[in-house]
Amino acid sequence: MPVVVGLAESQRIRIQIVKDLPQFMGLGPYKAGTAVQLPVYTALRLVEIGAAKIDESSLLRPQEVAGLKFVEEREQLPAKLPEDFYARLRATVAQLRKDGDSKALSALISAARDLLIRRVEKMARLLAASPELIDDEDFQGRLAPEERALAAALHGEVKALLGEMLSP
Repeated sequence: MPVVVGLAESQRIRIQIVKDLPQFMGLGPYKAGTAVQLPVYTALRLVEIGAAKIDESSLLRPQEVAGLKFVEEREQLPAKLPEDFYARLRATVAQLRKDGDSKALSALISAARDLLIRRVEKMARLLAASPELIDDEDFQGRLAPEERALAAALHGEVKALLGEMLSP
């Protein structure tokens, strides 16, 4: 599993337990009505089997993604993303699929894809032009954990490519 995917899976989201659950995989036991934060993969599996529902606070609003996209288009550095952005995105996609809201799902995926493409392009361009940015706290602080892993991989690849192409 790529590091970026592993990081995304380990981010936590808030869910409401709707059925009493025994201890499992080192978690629990949980009583129905309990709110817990679990890794997104585990949380979504519990939702899938009907043992939990995603807490509203873990879902992204369309205007949040649109707002981030708007800011991203105007800033030179990547806009600051919440640490749990991709976990919340994943939870929202799962919830919209479950609800059968294909219009909202399509709009969310389109906006998120545009945002991600802009951010990856920006990271690649900035790291190619200024490789030292990889160690800059402000730059790193603007990235979600998954993006920090991606930036480190991009940095290594861009540095190797430039070194190979520009060495005598």
